[in-house]
Amino acid sequence: MAEDYLKGLNSPQREAVCHIEGPLLVLAGAGSGKTKVITHRIAHIVAIRAARADQILGVTFTNKAAGEMKDRVIKILGLAGRHVRLSTFHSFCASVLRQHAEAVGYKRDFTIYDEADSLALIKRVIRELKTPEGQPSPGTAQNKISHAKDKLFDPGKFADTAADFIEENIARIYKEYQAQLNRNNAFDFDDLLFSMVTMLENNPQLKEYYQNKFPFILVDEYQDTNFAQYMLVKYLSGPRKNVCVVGDDDQSIYGWRGADINNILNFEHDFPGCKVIALEQNYRSTATVLEAAHKVVSKNLKRKSKKLFTVRQGGENISLMLCGDDRDEAAAVTAKIKFGLSQDKTPADFVVLYRTNAQSRSLEDALRDAGIPYVIVGGTRFYDRKEIKDVIAYLRLLINPDDTDSLLRIINIPKRGLGDVSIEKLLKIAARHGISAFEMMNKPEEADLKGKPALELKKLYGILNGLSTEIPKIRPDEIAVRLIEQIGYLKMLDLENTPEADVRADNVRELVSGIIAYMERIDEESEGEEKPTLAGFLENVALITDIDTWNDKEKSVTLMTVHAAKGLEFDTVFVTGLEDGLFPLIRESTDQKDMEEERRLCYVAITRAKNKLCLSMAGFRRRYNNSYNTEPSQFLFDIPENLLDIERFNFYSEFFYGPTLPPPKSYDLDFRRKTGDRRLSDKEPNAPEQFGQTVDDLLKVGLTVSHHKFGVGKIIAREGKGEDMILTIRFGGGTKKVIVRYAALEVLG
Repeated sequence: MAEDYLKGLNSPQREAVCHIEGPLLVLAGAGSGKTKVITHRIAHIVAIRAARADQILGVTFTNKAAGEMKDRVIKILGLAGRHVRLSTFHSFCASVLRQHAEAVGYKRDFTIYDEADSLALIKRVIRELKTPEGQPSPGTAQNKISHAKDKLFDPGKFADTAADFIEENIARIYKEYQAQLNRNNAFDFDDLLFSMVTMLENNPQLKEYYQNKFPFILVDEYQDTNFAQYMLVKYLSGPRKNVCVVGDDDQSIYGWRGADINNILNFEHDFPGCKVIALEQNYRSTATVLEAAHKVVSKNLKRKSKKLFTVRQGGENISLMLCGDDRDEAAAVTAKIKFGLSQDKTPADFVVLYRTNAQSRSLEDALRDAGIPYVIVGGTRFYDRKEIKDVIAYLRLLINPDDTDSLLRIINIPKRGLGDVSIEKLLKIAARHGISAFEMMNKPEEADLKGKPALELKKLYGILNGLSTEIPKIRPDEIAVRLIEQIGYLKMLDLENTPEADVRADNVRELVSGIIAYMERIDEESEGEEKPTLAGFLENVALITDIDTWNDKEKSVTLMTVHAAKGLEFDTVFVTGLEDGLFPLIRESTDQKDMEEERRLCYVAITRAKNKLCLSMAGFRRRYNNSYNTEPSQFLFDIPENLLDIERFNFYSEFFYGPTLPPPKSYDLDFRRKTGDRRLSDKEPNAPEQFGQTVDDLLKVGLTVSHHKFGVGKIIAREGKGEDMILTIRFGGGTKKVIVRYAALEVLG
């Protein structure tokens, strides 16, 4: 078998696969075969009997990636491959915590809250604490609490580090939020990692047990790990340190959600004696695409030195589409896709990438008008639809009756005659008696509830309690069907008698189909050794991601953010909105670290392309009820001109003079005189004096100007004279002070 699975590996890949003892860092550039290295390394460990299949743990970030790895391992190892533990970080932690929940103060039937569930609870906590509106907003509180957990800060430690009034409020919210999660016997997404690390830290015997259970650890996408994941890997690797991490610092793009690029940059320091192997041969893209990507990312200071190469011959130049406005950009993208379809390509060959979800609207309109099928990754997920979350909340209560927030979601759906006052009474009396709100439903009279509300609560309690006792005896899909029938959810939708209600009813039925599909998958993967459970299905739903639900076999053009595209590849890639302020996305807080991440994000976008890359920008864009002229993304100027074919599109705009490359200072002066396009810089020939005005005359308080980095803003104060004048300008992202001489401002009026 050894000869078979080692065939087809290039020299660095083979070296990485065959390195067994001690820490290993594999720097795997885009399209360099990292999944092949991981799966073949697992096969090699088993083949040479360094460990059994069930002693190998592999972790990654999406269920889709974990599933693909598992399939490949099984293909190489046969049935033995089924015993390799390959999962996401969060799924692994959830399964371990199910076995040892008591060690972290939980019961084993805990619920996992997704982002929407977490936000709903935070909103309730903010109301209960009477926190002043907007200080903080629920979203800000959720984000700060999430980052605190990533850094392993509990509520007390976070309170100690609170820097201002807002963070002091967040500290109070965090404390109460965590207390309510505990009372609900629920973890949020970040708790799974936090609690797992805490458990290992506080239980040396458990830590040693899992170190012995998994003597070989492999980590995919290591550049995207946060501090909690770093500590988990460190604890699990133990004294043997047989840990192999695979990743690419040039593709570290999740700093905004806690990922720390230093984890991969400092791996050699954190794991002394580490062997480093770089995979630089790309099997995906043309040489043109790789050269453009390298020119962009190599400007970063914080990176490992490496450069991808390919043995592929040829490759088209990159199309740079300079468009009048966002409608022109969408029309240009659509026109190129239509041409591609006429040349025997399929819709699935194309992906359209953008920096923000808001950019998809004009693209959707153009594709829809052209009759081209498309799918959006990152839109409303099936499991985020209201009717699905309602039924999921009911199912959660069958497993975990302590989950008060799930109960509050459905306590009056369908209508049971319960008002806010009645529900508040139920909660208060339950708290006073030290029991769950679910148990209190069986004693409504003690909460001074009478009549229909009392009868309905007892009826609901009876339904849920009765079905709960049936869970060990009947299949998960049958439980769901009985529940939906007994609570009358479909009947409620039928009485609405609207097309929208009919669609929602179909979605509820589809949920049952989803449970059946889950059961079939578990039976197939475990060959009947593992029993599919309702709790397992609910855990699977809670940990699912947008990419996990995307069907890459669908015959449609794919629209997605660049972040969502990491790890994917397409024949033809469109990267839209390449304008300063949009991509790179520049905010008031943007610093060098953030700019380097934006540059890495551009690198990721470019390297998704196998054969054809199209870049586009709009000279005029409408965003958030504002319209403004744009500047080309600074990333465009990193790409050598000989790699670009520049095209101009103005299907809709009445008039367009697009930017040129090289940089904007070479714009046609006569044209700019005619249009009043005035860019102020001592380095350009069109200084304001050439228009008969001095800087002092032109730059008045109240004037609207555009800055290449900060966007459109209004002058609110000025000091000094001439080109040394200092202007205070209020931009959308905040107020900035700039010196005229160096600001290269554009006067808008």
